[in-house]
Amino acid sequence: MGQPVQQAPTWQYPPIPIPQPPGGGRRRKPRKTSRGLLIGLVVLAVLVVGSGITLLVRNTGNDDPQAKDTPTTQASESPSETPSESPSPTRPPGPTVDEVVKASKLYTIGPVAASKCAEPKTAPVNFTSAQAYYNALLPCLNRTWWLALKSVNLPFRNPKAIVYAGKLASPCGVQRSARAAYCAANETIYLPFAVDNAYYRSNPVYARAIMLNTFAHEYGHHVQKLTGILPASMARAQTMNPNQKLQESRRRELQATCLGAVYLGANAAFTPMRNPLLANWRFLILHSGDDYSRPRIHDHGNRVSNYQWSLAGYNNKKPDSCNTFTATDVRVN
Repeated sequence: MGQPVQQAPTWQYPPIPIPQPPGGGRRRKPRKTSRGLLIGLVVLAVLVVGSGITLLVRNTGNDDPQAKDTPTTQASESPSETPSESPSPTRPPGPTVDEVVKASKLYTIGPVAASKCAEPKTAPVNFTSAQAYYNALLPCLNRTWWLALKSVNLPFRNPKAIVYAGKLASPCGVQRSARAAYCAANETIYLPFAVDNAYYRSNPVYARAIMLNTFAHEYGHHVQKLTGILPASMARAQTMNPNQKLQESRRRELQATCLGAVYLGANAAFTPMRNPLLANWRFLILHSGDDYSRPRIHDHGNRVSNYQWSLAGYNNKKPDSCNTFTATDVRVN
């Protein structure tokens, strides 16, 4: 991936490069018609380069959860200068940032429900078809995570997904067609067309595995934002030394990876995740991690940690499998 892109201090660099698997993979025949963050927080995902158009992908369909703003609490008025006879009870303090990341209600959710969505059939042979792929995939993750968070009375809002080419300004800095990223400032997943297209031209099945895994991972960051885990983790990092900050980053990233795999595992029968697609996804999670970054930045976890957290989420299908914040240090290397 080369040198990391220079961004504002709040920028979180995405995952490191993943090697191309041996072989070209069999190309599917193209179809004639396609079917089927706190301000300044950001995070994550894959690689490459490209040039010029933007599209906002929004959730559609009556069966899918509609975007709703989290209720706000009105600031309490200043106390009267004359003390009242029976003072109002003080509001109990909210959870600490440690409690938010380690004991979120997210971890009490059982296995998440499958969206029952098949993998979108469009291939990223051009900008429009890549756009259609994510346009079809977004409502699927929306439904699974809406139901999951609703079950424990946690708020939900649909994220946005923008497929773009070239450069694109965002609240989290300029997106440069080098990798996918989640920007918590506007709760948007940015997806560079050039990345998907380059992988697809090299190995179509591997490209599909990358697109599914990347999008599910980025959505994992959105789940962290909705539950307060993402801003709480960033706040924790402010009091840490450099090495501790790197480990905190690994805990965030590995959790997002695990949450993404929770969705993929829950929906495996419907995607379906089998045969070449499953084999390529397994190759991908075996070869993702800080081991592949040049220069190496130990902020996302090594290949062993990435593989183990991916499998934990995929096999168990529940967020409780993804509590990286209570995991021993060796599990977040």
